[in-house]
Amino acid sequence: MKILSIANQKGGVGKSTLSVHVAYAAIEAGMRVLLVDMDKQASLSLSFPAPGNAEPGLFASRLYTPGAMEARPQVLTERLGIIRADNALLSIDKAENEVIRQPGQALRQFAADYDLCVIDTPPLLGIRLMASLAAADYVVTPVSIGLYELAGVADLMATIHVIRTQGFNPRLKHIGILPMKVNSRSTDAIKALAALQQQYGPIILKEALAERAPVKKAISMRRPVWTHTSGEGHLKAAHEWRAACAAILDRLN
Repeated sequence: MKILSIANQKGGVGKSTLSVHVAYAAIEAGMRVLLVDMDKQASLSLSFPAPGNAEPGLFASRLYTPGAMEARPQVLTERLGIIRADNALLSIDKAENEVIRQPGQALRQFAADYDLCVIDTPPLLGIRLMASLAAADYVVTPVSIGLYELAGVADLMATIHVIRTQGFNPRLKHIGILPMKVNSRSTDAIKALAALQQQYGPIILKEALAERAPVKKAISMRRPVWTHTSGEGHLKAAHEWRAACAAILDRLN
């Protein structure tokens, strides 16, 4: 099982939306996917409601408990399971650094049941974000194009460096930075994207995602944007999101 964290130390950049679509794309590619919601806002959990007869399953805060996991992820379909966010996550950031490695060890207990684990991370630096990066084989960074959002990229790059060099996870690979919510009609947005590409070079994924209304509608309908397409804007969104998710999955090697 490969573990992918979707992370940025800035909220509102589209982490949960990207997590949802990467999961759908992986399932369509034949993978068995485990979702982990480390964000107390629980947007990822909300996107995948439980079947009526499903057991509650393992909650994310329990991943920080040493030892074997008695509970299992909640089974949504034959190819999809989820570890949901819960209220106890709020207390995790008050824990000692010793628990940072624990979720990675806990998740590996489910390696035989899943091919890919996608972790949706909280938007602030703390134990949960550090633990999500320590658990991961790969990390991808979605980023909105704007002054405040771009400042968050530098913060996350510094955090990734700490995770790699301080013994938490030297194997962590940064897939790249994915520009999202790009307003192609805005001169300022185009200039900001060019500045991002100049600053970070080849780690900027070329599959930039434009700000498009069909994406928000698809999330509200709990389905990927490339289904039930109608209209030119929707078709463009479908193509862009399929390409971005495929690019991310192709880099998991």
